[in-house]
Amino acid sequence: METIYAFVTTYAGNPRISVRELHKKYSHYKNRQSTERLLRLARKSQILTGPTIWCNSGIDVEIIDNIDDPVLYLEKESINPDITYMIALIGEPSIICFKKGASILEYAEAIIPSFPAKKSIEAISLKKKGKLPPDKYPHGWNELDWQVYSTMRDPSVSFVKAGEALNVSWHTVKNHYEKIMKDCKTWATFLPKGYDNYQQSILLFETEYEVGLREELQNLDRTSLLYKCNGKIILHLFLDKTLENLVFYKLKRKGIIHDLHVSIPIGWYSSV
Repeated sequence: METIYAFVTTYAGNPRISVRELHKKYSHYKNRQSTERLLRLARKSQILTGPTIWCNSGIDVEIIDNIDDPVLYLEKESINPDITYMIALIGEPSIICFKKGASILEYAEAIIPSFPAKKSIEAISLKKKGKLPPDKYPHGWNELDWQVYSTMRDPSVSFVKAGEALNVSWHTVKNHYEKIMKDCKTWATFLPKGYDNYQQSILLFETEYEVGLREELQNLDRTSLLYKCNGKIILHLFLDKTLENLVFYKLKRKGIIHDLHVSIPIGWYSSV
C-alpha cells in the first residue's frame, strides 16, 4: 500500500511519469512485471484512479432539491451532451450536476492525503481561516491548446499518438501540453480500502475556514473530493462508518460551518 501511495503522490506532481520510472524510483519490487501487476490491481480495485488533467474550462453547477426519483432523473438527463458529471442523492439535495456553461465552479480538487493517516475524520477541527483560491479560467489558449487538452486528459497518451490524432508533430503536441499544464491540475485519487469498500457522503456547507478544511483533509488516509461554487463547499467524503458525519454537525453547532446539508450518493454519471 505504501508503494501505491508513492505512485499517487508522484502522479500528482508528474502525471506523465512512466511505469519504468515508477518502478525504478518507488517500487518495493525488484521485477518490473510485479510493479505493473500491482498497478493493474490498484486500478481494478480503485485504490488508485487517474491520473487525469483538469482545468476550469467553464463549468456550471446545478444543485436540485426535492426530486422524487433522483436515479430516474439522472438517467433521463445524462443524455445531455453538456453534462460532464452528475450525482443522484438520497437526502438534501437530490441532484448535483456539473455541466458546460457559465463558470460557476470556483474550485475543484482531489485531495492527496497522508499515509498512514495523521488524523481521523472524527478528529477534524477547523481552526485556520481563509478562502480557497479560485481556479482561474485558462486564458490565452488557442484552438490547438484545447485540442491537446481534450486529447491528453489521460496524460499517459503518448505525444506521438496525440500528434497522429491531431495531424501535427509530436513535438508540437509536447510544446502545447507543457503550455496548458500551467493552467491545469492533476486529478488522482488514493482510497486504500478500494472505492467500493467505503460508505460515502456528500456534504454542502459554507465556512470561513476553507483553507483549514483542505489542510485537515490532507491529514486523512484517503482522498476526499473538494469543490466550491457560489461560496458553498461541496465535499465528497469516503467514510469507514456513517457516524463519522457527526463531526460536521458538531462544527455546525459551534458556528464554524453553516447551512449544512448531508446526502448519500446512489447513482452517478460521468462523460469523461
